[in-house]
Amino acid sequence: MKNWKAIVGVIAVFVLGGLAGSITTIGVVRHRLVHGHGSQMLANLIVRRLSWELRLDRAQRDQLRVIVAEGQGEMKVLRKQIQPQVEDLLTRSEVKVRAMLRPDQVEKFDKLVAERKARWASSKDG
Repeated sequence: MKNWKAIVGVIAVFVLGGLAGSITTIGVVRHRLVHGHGSQMLANLIVRRLSWELRLDRAQRDQLRVIVAEGQGEMKVLRKQIQPQVEDLLTRSEVKVRAMLRPDQVEKFDKLVAERKARWASSKDG
């Protein structure tokens, strides 16, 4: 029985570590995109990576840049279309989480939610 608890503990540590790493990576990438060169930086990264991996010639790189730019434009449109649904989902989830928290945790949770909303608002403005 003790081995079972140890195994679950180790798995939990790895899962939480992976989750923390993923969240951190997403935050860093988002920060760089918002405060860096935005979508152009991401487009250049995609083109460079595929050019290297696939050994694209100049004409292929130029075509790829156009394809990536078109895709980014379409993604912006899609994001605007689904954003109300995403916000609704997040709001419903916040209500559910708040309902399960102790009173001392609600204040901290509300602060975290407010910070997320502020970051989101600044990323949309930037």
